Amino acid sequence: MSDSEIDRVPKTTLDCWKAELSEWMVPGAFRSRVDAIIRPLPRHIFFRQGGLAFLRDAWIAGKVANALSSRLVRLVPHARPDFEVQTDMQTNQQFEVTEADMDGRRRGDEIDLPSLEPDPVENWRRRFEAIPAALDRVVTKKVAKDYSSDVSLVIYLNLSCYGAYTAEGLPIIRESTSAAREKFRSVFVMWEGILYKFWEDGKPATERWPIAQLDDF
Repeated sequence: MSDSEIDRVPKTTLDCWKAELSEWMVPGAFRSRVDAIIRPLPRHIFFRQGGLAFLRDAWIAGKVANALSSRLVRLVPHARPDFEVQTDMQTNQQFEVTEADMDGRRRGDEIDLPSLEPDPVENWRRRFEAIPAALDRVVTKKVAKDYSSDVSLVIYLNLSCYGAYTAEGLPIIRESTSAAREKFRSVFVMWEGILYKFWEDGKPATERWPIAQLDDF
């Protein structure tokens, strides 16, 4: 289906997708279904049409479920939190999702570029230096809302530096997420193909897991 053939996704279709992704699935099947929904959507639809944020949440949910070796995953049907995973027969973990990016970035206005398009090193550094402010914006919004004490926060940090500043960046990310440590059971950040846990029960944590098949929107 070409971009010109998709003007807007009907609300009935969105409702069906959300209902489908709110059923428990094994992570592999969940990720495959999310990919099958997202890939045909033109950028201008995915990032501009209202009511599609749950697909971003589902994309992140699939990555987190895979990283944590979960048995099952699903979107949460009500407003908050966003998704939950089942790690064993008795334990469900609930997660709220947010994305940290450059201030004012509008990906719906961006043109799809060839995969080999040059990305100068100075752009890497510019994105890296934007991390503290990007995290502060999203953390401030999340801590202002009400959540039960067992909900964890996952931040998709969409500021890639191709691994160039990982050692320098991790302490900065920990500090920049510290305001969420008392609000959420755990605080995770997805960055550079890794899921990091920075806080748990208000205390620093140091766990990390690789995320298979990490790709950008």
